[in-house]
Amino acid sequence: SLETKLLKYNAEVVVGGSVAKGTWIKGSHDLDFFVRFDIKHEKTMEKLLKRAVNSIFKKSEVLHGSRDYLKTRYRGYYIEIVPTLKIEDPSYAKNSMDASPFHSDYVKSKISKNPRLADEIRLLKAFSKAQKVYGAETHISGLSGYVIELLLIHSGSFLELAKIFDIKTPKIFLDIEKKYSSESEIKNEVSDSKLKSPIVLIDPVLKKRNAAAALNYDTYAQLVFSLRKFLRSPSKSFFKEDKMNLKNIRALSKKRGTLLVSQDLGLPKEKEDVFYAKLSNKLNRLNSMLASEGIDVYDYGFFKENSLVVYFELGTLQFSKMKKHFGPPVWVSPPHFEKFLKKWKNRAYVCRGKLCVDISRGFKDVKSFVSKALKEAVRDV
Repeated sequence: SLETKLLKYNAEVVVGGSVAKGTWIKGSHDLDFFVRFDIKHEKTMEKLLKRAVNSIFKKSEVLHGSRDYLKTRYRGYYIEIVPTLKIEDPSYAKNSMDASPFHSDYVKSKISKNPRLADEIRLLKAFSKAQKVYGAETHISGLSGYVIELLLIHSGSFLELAKIFDIKTPKIFLDIEKKYSSESEIKNEVSDSKLKSPIVLIDPVLKKRNAAAALNYDTYAQLVFSLRKFLRSPSKSFFKEDKMNLKNIRALSKKRGTLLVSQDLGLPKEKEDVFYAKLSNKLNRLNSMLASEGIDVYDYGFFKENSLVVYFELGTLQFSKMKKHFGPPVWVSPPHFEKFLKKWKNRAYVCRGKLCVDISRGFKDVKSFVSKALKEAVRDV
């Protein structure tokens, strides 16, 4: 066993994640294990763990986080094996990985006092997955499993949490264990960079950490929208994941009268959350570029069907022959004013307080232009 292989280093293997807490949901095939090393092995524990894992499993993948960890597959389960320091107090944690066993212990202690919490947590996890707000990864910027557990510990039930979000407006400060005396103290003690999320959820284990720091306003808005709809018209459908596919997107585009451009990327060749973060950045930049060309982007994104598909849904169906090219403000210094007039052979006029001239777009067909731009944008992802 892994523990036997690591026995000479006095390392201990503990189960983590939702399995340890009893909050897993049906269909989940992920298992987390934390390998706790003595602090004297801090500089070598990643190497020691890799050697032990590779002696047991035929194939493993090194993943990069605040500390390198390993992922492997066994009997249909994806297993993540994380090296952590064996510390007695979470305040000694060098990173969030070291605090993870303490997170598990905290949640388990709350569930042991109120066993019904486990089912309530599963409800919110299923709801969040179905509404596409589950996951702290960059391309989702949603609720992690731990944040969901903390929200339910705070509210007591899924329904009570929905009622809280029905009336509360961001920014929402939640401090379950009353680590601080007031919101102003939180703002003074917690780093500004950790207070940008719509929910500031003080980690009961690490008081200077906002557990919900990864949550952005768009994902939060989707969560609140879904919860408010559920309160007004409860249905099991809110807990059923509606998988995106190209057929549905094409049907929606036809109904809207938009132009759809899509591209099949095959399957990711690296860790999915890393790949998706890169892809999201590329698509966001492309969206900005298209907007600068005067193209109305109705919607864009990506989804995984049999393979990964990226798409842009366009409200602009055809281009004008010309577009506006903006120069400096009309009151720019005389030499620059004259330079602009000379360059554009007195074709300049005023638009929104700036010198402006009509120039040819250099292309006519919207679909072929966006298709080419999309292909170039994702070429190196």
